Formats: sequence, structure tokens, C-alpha cells
Amino acid sequence: MSIYHKPAPTAPEVAYQWLRQEISTLPWDQEIFLSEGSIAEASGVSRTPVREALLRLEASGLIKRVAHKGAFVPALTGRDIDDMVEVRRVIGDWAVRKVAQGAVPAAELNEILDRQEAAVHDPVAFIECDIQFHQRIVSAAGNPILAGVYEAQRFKQLRMGLKAVLDSEGRSRRVVEEHRAIVQALLSGDPEQAAAASRAHLESTLSALNVPHVPGLPS
Repeated sequence: MSIYHKPAPTAPEVAYQWLRQEISTLPWDQEIFLSEGSIAEASGVSRTPVREALLRLEASGLIKRVAHKGAFVPALTGRDIDDMVEVRRVIGDWAVRKVAQGAVPAAELNEILDRQEAAVHDPVAFIECDIQFHQRIVSAAGNPILAGVYEAQRFKQLRMGLKAVLDSEGRSRRVVEEHRAIVQALLSGDPEQAAAASRAHLESTLSALNVPHVPGLPS
């Protein structure tokens, strides 16, 4: 057993992680206002570390701070979703094409899918697995810069995906089926087949969301 112990998280980190969890599990079309006092009480820290956490989240664009009140978490707009989907479409297509022509991390992807299938009745855990699945494909493609851009969308993806599985009956099981189809397409070694499977999955997600489209962006 290691003699080294992982240090306990600082109070600002506790508040930050609590807020991130609250924000990421809020469906994309909902908004919420959180006062500093309520955040401090719920996260078990004082208001000073809460303010530090709010500054971090504001810098990342996840909240808007309101003077003397706290944090406003806005609903995502149709434009927000379109921008995020465009990132997923471009990077996802590139990643599956590249991975299909190289080493496919099939064992890891299938392990994630087994956990996702076991979590079909837990929307938050289910979408966490969903994001891990796609991130693993992107990381396997071997470009850390593009992987970083993709990772930056994580919390918007969680909010979007949560709404999709909550609103569409049977969506969770279809997602697992679509993911397994992507793995099989990757293993085929055919980049076109892999891209088609990835594209079909994204289109299916958008259909489940029924997001208003923003004119001027690709549909």
C-alpha cells in the first residue's frame, strides 16, 4: 500500500466541483439561478471559496455572475447547440476516419458501452459514459489539440445529451446500439463506413433533441 495520500480538495475546489455537477446535469433548455448562500450551504463551504469557484466558471463561460446575488446558469440557445454540433461533426468525422485506418481501442470502447448499457436508468451516468465513448475515439486519433477542442464542449454535451435521453422514450437503448454500430464500423477498417455510422448517430441525437435550427449554419 502506498504511503502517499491524495491531498484533500481545497474549499474552492469543493465548491467548483459541486457547481460543475449542478450545471452539467441541468438539461440544455432549462436555466437556474444559484445564490452564493445556497451554494455555500449545499457544498458545505463558506462564501469566499464559492466566489473563487464562480470566477473560474465565469471565465469558462458556464455561468453569468450577478452582482450581490450569485450565479445565473442560462439555458443553451439553438445557436449554442448548432456550434457544438458543428464541432462534433467536424472532429468526430475526422477521428473515426483516422481510427478506422489504425489501431481501434475496441476493448476500451466496449467496456465503456457495457457500463453505459448498465446505466440506462441513470441519465447522468449514462451520458457521462456517452461522452467518454466519443472522447476515447477522438483521443485515439492522436491529435491532442483537436482532442482539447472536443473536450472543451464536454459540459454542453452533457446538458444536451441529458435532455435527449429524458425526452425521448427508448433513446438510451438506441444510443447504445448506435455506439456499437460505430465500433463495428471502426473494426471494418473502412473510413467511409465509420464516418457514415458516426454521422447517423449524430443525426439521430439531433432528431431526439428537436432543437430549433439557426439559419446560416449547416443542418
